[in-house]
Amino acid sequence: MSNAHYRRPLPDFLDDVANDRIARILTDQAAATQPWPASAEEIRSWRMSLPALAKVLSTSEFAGSEVFVELLMPACSKRCDVLLTGADATTHEPSAIVVELKQWTVAYIAPYAEHVKIGNDIRLHPSTQVRGYVEQLRHYHSAFTEPGAVGPIRLHGCAYLHDFTDTRGLMFLRDQAFRRDEIDFPIFGKRDAETLGHWLAQRLTGGPGQPVAEAIANGRAKPSEKLIEILQELVKGEREYQLVDEQRTAFFKITSAVQTAKDSGQRTAVIVRGGPGTGKSVLAIQLLAYGAKQGWGVAHATGSKAFSTVLKGRTMAFARQFLLNIWNTKRKGDVPVDDLFTTFADVARLGASDEGRLELLVCDEAHRLWKHRRIVYPNGKVKWLSDTDMVEEVLKSSKVAAFFIDDDQAVRAGEIGQSSLIQAAAQRLGYTVEWQDLDTQFRCSGSASWIAWVDGLLGFRNNLDGRWRSEDEYELLSFDQPAELESWARALVRGGERCRLVAGFCWKWSKPDGLGRQPHDIQIGEWSAPWIEKTGKDLKPLDNQYYKWATDDEKGNQVGSIYSVQGFEFDRVGVIWGNDLVWRKGRWVGQLSESKDSAFKKEVRASGEDGVDKLRNVYRVLLTRGMRSTGLCILDDETRQHVFSQIPVHRVRALRA
Repeated sequence: MSNAHYRRPLPDFLDDVANDRIARILTDQAAATQPWPASAEEIRSWRMSLPALAKVLSTSEFAGSEVFVELLMPACSKRCDVLLTGADATTHEPSAIVVELKQWTVAYIAPYAEHVKIGNDIRLHPSTQVRGYVEQLRHYHSAFTEPGAVGPIRLHGCAYLHDFTDTRGLMFLRDQAFRRDEIDFPIFGKRDAETLGHWLAQRLTGGPGQPVAEAIANGRAKPSEKLIEILQELVKGEREYQLVDEQRTAFFKITSAVQTAKDSGQRTAVIVRGGPGTGKSVLAIQLLAYGAKQGWGVAHATGSKAFSTVLKGRTMAFARQFLLNIWNTKRKGDVPVDDLFTTFADVARLGASDEGRLELLVCDEAHRLWKHRRIVYPNGKVKWLSDTDMVEEVLKSSKVAAFFIDDDQAVRAGEIGQSSLIQAAAQRLGYTVEWQDLDTQFRCSGSASWIAWVDGLLGFRNNLDGRWRSEDEYELLSFDQPAELESWARALVRGGERCRLVAGFCWKWSKPDGLGRQPHDIQIGEWSAPWIEKTGKDLKPLDNQYYKWATDDEKGNQVGSIYSVQGFEFDRVGVIWGNDLVWRKGRWVGQLSESKDSAFKKEVRASGEDGVDKLRNVYRVLLTRGMRSTGLCILDDETRQHVFSQIPVHRVRALRA
């Protein structure tokens, strides 16, 4: 699974550097394996940093080592600069070293922890960055998690700032504030080249690097844990999810804003943007847990009923006491929000009545914000509860509000959450606005290429990317009939994998019959299946249909819609692509007559839109719920022909039941 841009024995690496071939080789490989070409900054970095490292490694004692450059991390889309392999000089145990290369010449104190200021940019401290890569490999790469043919591989890391000569600057980087990381993952400056060579030699020169490199290249990526499986431990603070690069930046940017608000009263809105699978929900949960541990008045809100129901169900055993502990009270009436996992409407109501009560508000899936607070009755009637914009009321509830948002994931016409709208509202209210983009991909086997292909297919980006297929990063399976798709999904469930079927909302959703059985509303030819249960009742979380469908594999015969799957991830997902979104004459067309989502159609007609943008959002969500693969059955012939024309036929597996 190595998927490195470059892997060679060290003598070959030194030769490629000496003859100025290394940057061209890396540029060509990046073009062949990434959704985007190498940037000018990356190419410049290779030209400057790799020769500096090569000079350190040019002595004969390293001749048996091997070199990976731009090695893809397991279970995410990040790459480390260099990984060296060999064996410990004393114990002869197999060894590998992550080396982060920097062209920095100065570094200054940053406004939040684990970061430094480089010019006008805030960057992760190099030792912290290396720690993230080492932990990612230790947790998710089989070469480091399972004893293989070479035995356990010892993994180390360091940073080489090969242009850094400022003695005081190095003292700052090695300061007590960074001491834990710097001891484990040391920093070497330009004048430390000889010291770096000795440090590397202790860990690499006790044996050949080829067996270790083979184990790493042939290893498997262990899938990252699904949020709902580790939720209780995260909320209780019993474990931390592995935050990488910009995730850590977002975390400390938000927590620092809370401390600033406590010290100076400055209110802040932090807008965290990221597409599917970029770790928004995990980060939101971790912030809730951290805030509670710090004794902050913290709340978590989301606009997804299914997602919040499952969160409540998973934490029900301790949620009430946990909430009381957050607010240091024994009376539920003293708590300003109703639940540990609450709604946008609940915090908006708080903002209208008790401004600034929260110290930190975490808003997950902020794209699901509505124009105003409201009540929707079972008959579809809407009662508006406020004339103030909902986003303003949400902001007013807290001193610091963190909005986790994907601008291309709103699926209802009335959902207006957009990062620009949040920014405008925050500025009207006098909030400082901070931004953070999440680019690392954790879902879909960490395949940024698969996500990019889906975005290109649905028109969210101009170019298609199909590189996921050549590297086996992700698997797309084609099924001609839904019965074949269902057989595939059931076999996976029997094999112990978490798999669900989902579909476009193209069939009615009926209530259970007199015997409590969910009707088979989805009928396609001779095949039929039920939607998830429709109780029509506001049941307790553990009894709710959304919770049962997401967590109970016995409900795997039921089909979920966009409303039951948004916010979740499964090992594999089977998608039935209905006739509500079709390809006609070179463009996507929304066919509202094929949709059975009456509320959606009513909102679309009232807005004057044609619904195609929201429908594209729907299928973008459905196609990105599987962590390892997606099975796809497209009912419309022209749409199917178009979708699969975007992929070479030899890379699409057609299965039969």
